[in-house]
Amino acid sequence: MLERHGFERIETGQLVDTYARSKFEDTRAKAQKFGARGTTLKAYKPEL
Repeated sequence: MLERHGFERIETGQLVDTYARSKFEDTRAKAQKFGARGTTLKAYKPEL
């Protein structure tokens, strides 16, 4: 999808446990149950 919008050199980072440090136990439990992970994304769009 990013390529369709003109982005190039698309890079993704490693998956991390985004909610592992939440102060709410129920948030941590739900994230673990559903396997919630987060990552970083970097993409470049050439100047026109």
